[in-house]
Amino acid sequence: MKLNSFKKFSTYKEKGINTNKDVWVYTRVSTKGQFDNNGSIDNQKESAEAYAKKKDYNITKCFGGTYESASSDFTRKEFKELLTEVKKARKKPFAILIYKMNRFSRTGGGAIGVANELINDVGVHLIEVLTGKDTTTQRGDLELMESLLQAKRDNLDKLDVTLPGLQRHLKNGNHLGVVPMGYDHYGPKVKDPKKVRGEQKIVINQEGLLLKQAWTCKSTGVADYEIIKRLETRGLSISKQKISAMWRKPFYAGVITNSLLEGSVVQGHWKPLVSEKDFMKINELLSDSSRTGYTVCQGNESRPLQGQLYCEFCASKMTGYANKKNIHYYKCQNRDCSCKDLNANTGKRTLNRGLNDRFEDLLIKHELNPKYAEALEIQLLKCLDTATESINETLPILKKKRTELTNKLEVIEERFTLGEIGSDQYQKYSSKFENELRLIVREINESGKSTSNLNEKVKKCVKAIQNISETWGSGDFSEKQRVQKVVFPEGVYINPTTREYRTYSINPVFAIASIAVGVQEGQKKDASGLKPNASAVVAGTGLEPMTFGL
Repeated sequence: MKLNSFKKFSTYKEKGINTNKDVWVYTRVSTKGQFDNNGSIDNQKESAEAYAKKKDYNITKCFGGTYESASSDFTRKEFKELLTEVKKARKKPFAILIYKMNRFSRTGGGAIGVANELINDVGVHLIEVLTGKDTTTQRGDLELMESLLQAKRDNLDKLDVTLPGLQRHLKNGNHLGVVPMGYDHYGPKVKDPKKVRGEQKIVINQEGLLLKQAWTCKSTGVADYEIIKRLETRGLSISKQKISAMWRKPFYAGVITNSLLEGSVVQGHWKPLVSEKDFMKINELLSDSSRTGYTVCQGNESRPLQGQLYCEFCASKMTGYANKKNIHYYKCQNRDCSCKDLNANTGKRTLNRGLNDRFEDLLIKHELNPKYAEALEIQLLKCLDTATESINETLPILKKKRTELTNKLEVIEERFTLGEIGSDQYQKYSSKFENELRLIVREINESGKSTSNLNEKVKKCVKAIQNISETWGSGDFSEKQRVQKVVFPEGVYINPTTREYRTYSINPVFAIASIAVGVQEGQKKDASGLKPNASAVVAGTGLEPMTFGL
């Protein structure tokens, strides 16, 4: 039998000679001290250059060259840039040269996943310069993957030694890491040479004195935007995100809550900016606001529009006050604005009708005439049918995203527990993932709400639209605020001269009510002929906002 004739059917492929001689280099050290003092970066680069010359490789790009902890892969700027560049490069390098695999990563399984993606999906090999091992063979690939696992083991061994010392440091009332805004940090390991000391000392600086005033204002109910303005007039600029995060940091109350303490709480040795009592009071208010979905407002029953009323002249938010005779006024916060103070209520001696009564008149204009109720019910049902179809399509996507975010949180919590990432990185990414997860869960919950008795719910919604002014007029302060936010989610503007309201945003359900009225008044057609052209908008409101929770 002539077996040679069957060779053309063999699945074996001979490996061709590598003609791609381009390679990239990645170098890294863990700390700034290593970067400044021991010349490791230069040694890694020189070794890579010598290896490339020996193997006749051409180094075309270099990455790294700085200090980045390898305990996490995707918080390293240079490492991420390397991965991004190699994936999008039209001409891929043959390999990436790394002095030693623990320079590549110390995340163990995570690093192996990144390496496998580079090798199998991108088609770029890894070469360890120190040993000459590479991933071009199965044996070399296995040995380098084992090196990545060993780097993770070394990290865990190191943690076993350092963790007790870190815990003891915290239990003695010391802080780990960078201190937050408002304090200066002196100690043996601070970055600023002028602040190096034998023992740790944390003191309040000039910014801290201003922030202390901010804490006092917050404890008395002053809104964040007003506190930010006051700080700016004193020369301190702070974003609303930063000030919001500040209220939730126990550090400012002189308390240590580091996760390395395993649930324990320790009194720090620095002077706090806020008392424990005020800190807890502020966070209870913030917690209540988060649970209800409404902003905690230090308002007055006689000024329900406060916080949602804006001056049309300058677009500033209106605040309020009561004079010695207990007559209530709305006042523009912009001192340079020509807006005069406007009376909130109509009295026997007031020349102008109060803004509260004018707002009730505004609501009456947006109420639905009962004879159009049937037309609106049909329109809403059609819109909800279309919205339900869209929800059923997106629900599997939302659930998949929820699983992905949950997994990410578990991974980052595990790495933080093992000491692979610091508290700042943990707080940054865990907060990001938690916020994303909260939004996804909210969407899933809204999507999964039962649509049973939908006809009855729609009838209730339409009835509420017919009597919204009465609901607002007879409600207490919190109910008035809720109705205002439902009908005009972005607030209302008042012209201080004409005392007329302007509305630039209205709840979509009320917009659909206007469409129904227009059809009934302008065309002689059956109500069932209404087109659900606002279905996407209704889908975004959800059933609860439609019924106002009444």
